[in-house]
This record gives sequence, C-alpha cells and structure tokens, in this order.
Amino acid sequence: MNVYARAVELEEGQVHDLHFGLHESPGMPIAAAQRRSTELLWRHLPPACRLLEAGIGFGASLARLVGAGYAATGISPDPLRVRLARERHGETLPARCVRFEAFDDHRGDWDALLFRESAQHIDALQLVARADELLGEQGEIIVLDEFALRRTAPRGERLHLLEHFIALAERFGFVLAERLDLSREAAPTLDTLRRIIPRHAQALQRDLGVTADALDGLCASILERSGHYAEGRCGYFLLRLRRASRPRWRIGRIDGGNSGAMRTLFAQVFDRPMSEAHWQWKYAQGRGTAIGVWEDERLIAHYGGVGRDIVFFGQPQSAAQSCDVMVAPSGRATLSRHGPLFLAAATYLEDQLGYGNPHLLGFGFPNLRAWEAPARRGLYGGPVGRMLELSWPANRGTPSPIVAVRALDLTRKRDRADADACWSAMRADLKDMIVGVRDAEALLHRYVAHPDKAYRIFVVRRRLGGRPLGLMVLNAEAEGGCELLDLVAPLAAVPRLVAQARRVAASLGASRLYCWAVDNIHQRFGGDPSVRDLDVPVPANAWTAGPPIEGLVGKWWLTGGDTDFH
Repeated sequence: MNVYARAVELEEGQVHDLHFGLHESPGMPIAAAQRRSTELLWRHLPPACRLLEAGIGFGASLARLVGAGYAATGISPDPLRVRLARERHGETLPARCVRFEAFDDHRGDWDALLFRESAQHIDALQLVARADELLGEQGEIIVLDEFALRRTAPRGERLHLLEHFIALAERFGFVLAERLDLSREAAPTLDTLRRIIPRHAQALQRDLGVTADALDGLCASILERSGHYAEGRCGYFLLRLRRASRPRWRIGRIDGGNSGAMRTLFAQVFDRPMSEAHWQWKYAQGRGTAIGVWEDERLIAHYGGVGRDIVFFGQPQSAAQSCDVMVAPSGRATLSRHGPLFLAAATYLEDQLGYGNPHLLGFGFPNLRAWEAPARRGLYGGPVGRMLELSWPANRGTPSPIVAVRALDLTRKRDRADADACWSAMRADLKDMIVGVRDAEALLHRYVAHPDKAYRIFVVRRRLGGRPLGLMVLNAEAEGGCELLDLVAPLAAVPRLVAQARRVAASLGASRLYCWAVDNIHQRFGGDPSVRDLDVPVPANAWTAGPPIEGLVGKWWLTGGDTDFH
C-alpha cells in the first residue's frame, strides 16, 4: 500500500481507490470525492461491451464493470496490485499481471480501453499504437488522468502534454469525441494529501517503513504539483478518443528489432549501405532514437536523432542531432501534415525535443532544400547558424620550438586524462555558448569506436613541461584532402593547433587541410583560410516549446565532428 492510500485510510478509516477525487468543496472527504469521480466516469463509459482496464488500483472499478455485464479484463504490471484486487473482490476477478505494452489478447476485438491515471505511466506512442492494434473498428480510448498543459523549463516531465497526446491519437485515426476539464475539482485532492500526510507521519513511518525525509520530500512534491495546477501548467481531464478511420500510414519506433528495415530504406534513398555495426554505433544502448512510418509492412519514412551531452551557457544539458531523415520515393510527393515524413518528424520532435523532453535542443546539418520544407511547416526554426568550409594549404614547415605533436591513444589512462584536461579548458572558455561535450569518453565513442572510419587523434604539448595545449582529430582519408574534424583546446590555442594540423596534413601526404565550422566561430581558426558557404543551415526546433530561438543564433560551437557523417 502506498503512502497516499495509507494516509487516507488513517484519516478516514477506509480506502477503496488510489485515484484523484472530484471535490465539490475543498473540505470534502477524499473517499466521497473519489466516489464522485467514479460516478462521473461511469456516465461517460459506453454501454456494456468488451472493455480492457489498464491499471486496476484496488480492483473496485473492474469488479463493478464485471457486475454490470461488461466483458471486462483488468491488467496491471504490479503483481501486488493484482493480488490485493483479488483479495478484495474474489479470486475470479479477471485481473492479470501484464504490462499494457505487452498485452495482446483478442487483438482487434476490444470495444473500449480504459486508462484511469495509468496513461501517464505508459509511453504515449506505445499506448496509442497498441490501442490501434487492440481496438475494433468503432473502438474508443477513455482516459481519466493528469496532463501537462504547457512546459516552461528544461526539467523532466512525467505527464503527457495534452495537445501532443491528442495529436498523436489523431495521427492513428482517432477523433476527440469528448474532453472534460476537471482540474478545478481534482486539485483539492493534492491539498488534502499535503494536509493529512504530516498529520499521520509517525504512523506512516511505522507502518510503511518510510523515513521522515522521504515524507518531507513527498509533501514538497505535492506542493509543487499544486502550484502547477494553480498556474495552469497541468490539469486533470477526461478524454474519449473514438476511432474514425484506419490511416494509410502507421507510426512506430525504430529499434534493434526493425533496424534492418531502416537500413534497407537508407540504401534506397542515399544509394549507399549502412552496416549493422554503424546502426549500433549510432542508435543502440539509448544513444539515438528514431520514429518510422510504415505503409502496410514496408518502412517508407524515417526521422532519427542522436543524443549529445552539451554545455548550454555553462550548464549541462542534452541535445539531439537530427539524422537519417528520409522518405521512400513513393512518399516524397508531399510534406503536408498528412504525409509520412511530416508524421515521422512531428512525432519525433514531440517525443524528444524541448522543455520536459529528453533533449532540450535539436540541431542538424541539412542541405538548404532539406531545411526549407520543414521550416515552411513550422517544424524547424532559425537557422541559428550556417556551416562553412575552411581550407588551408598543407604546410610541413619548420618544427615548432615551443610545441610538439604526438599521436593520442584514448585507450590509455594518461591520454584520457590529457583529453579531459583539454576539454575542461575549452569548456571554461565557452561558458557563454552552446557546445557538445568533448571529454575523453565522448571522443572515444565518436572517433575510436566508429565502425567505418579511421581517425587520427593528436595532442599538441608544450615542449617545456609537457603540458597539453590541445588536441585535434584528423581524417587523412577524407575526399579532397585531410579533414580537421575537431579541436579540443582553450580558444587562444586554436590558431596554433590549426597550424600544427597543417603540418600533420602535409606529413600524411595531403596537399590541403579543410574543416567544417559554423559561421560564428570560423574567425577563431586563424591562418587566413579560404572560406566556402556550404548551403548547410543549422536548424532549431520550432515545433515544441523550448528556449527562444533568437537566443540560440550565433551561439553554437560546431565543427565536422559534430555531424554523424564526417
């Protein structure tokens, strides 16, 4: 039994449910408010039918549904909940211990799915996609739950954003049949809990084994949630989403199980293969996330993103680089709001980017044409920068009497320490900018672990004392010369590292050293390079709430090493 339930039981002598109540007045007992909520929900259920309740609490709703003639089944991922429900309502109660995402019985035969404060615990895309598979032609999704209404800060958000949840359901062919805002009546539940938990603190510690600090933290969390209700940042809603059609295209996640379809599409679109090892390097173990769109059983659109730890004006944050944005020839006719590429892009952005999502920012390196269409549809904003190609003649020159260059091996502890020291100095200089983390761990994955390319990493040291001045990453096998992928150093040392990179390029047999750099940093490289505009704008996410785009313009530090394809 959780703290909320035990506190209500201690306060009112009994507890029948775990959900919010709907209060007619602030002093209404929670049990009475919960009964009022149940009666409202009951009035909005369809007549007796085949109904699946995802999340059963103590089993009261499920028992009532069965008693009223519904062919009802209840599921919960928690075996304790199932056991408690059967203890209260009999061993024949049709309750099963299974996650909704894994439930597959009577696929296509369910008339209704009921989520009572359980939807917030299920990934929105998995919820709607599984509902699409389980429900029949006239089936409906009924949700009584908390939702976020707006997001204003870069913190994690456990609640689904209401407008995104509804939009996602509509992409699967559901229409909003009913929407009731019950926030004003639900909010007093939080006030009541915040009042009764301290009153019964000693009993709660004794009965449940929780600490006083844990209870204080819980009360602080409840107070914060009450504030969110008062500020209109979250609310409590009843939604009924009814199937109106089965769309031509189906949205889903790309993972290891279907990555082969992604790589097949990649080869068709870009006319070159992607190895399984390359997909693993980019997306596996949570490094990347991708949304796919299928027509029948064929993947026809894909929008991917690779997570990147960043320093955002001196603070640690996360960003995602958009990549592998592609659509099969049969889906290229349109980027309308009903086209497959738009569906993939919008779903990805809502799922991954902006306030309350895993990544605060998005960025990428599309060509001008690939940027313009999403920008017209409101997906991309900016650009916040433009990528340039800087080019210098390779120059062996005379060895410097001040610095020495040697290869860096990031599998060695000492060399990793040197890399971390260089990154620490660079980070301190870029506290007023946005920069991807370039510590030893990040460099090791980006360059050493790359499955297809061989990079050369060099450290530049002062001859006197041996202190590392900075490090540089080169690709001597790049087309058109030797490419300078990355520099990790304090800003004052960058021109000296470029000069040393030109010497190394010459020693590797190249006639030219070149580098991709975003336009707002190219003057820091020194050496009077030739400059070419690549027609590669750097987009920002404009689809979901996040930091104002105007504050990001000219603030990124980006080089070729920040791409996934150099």
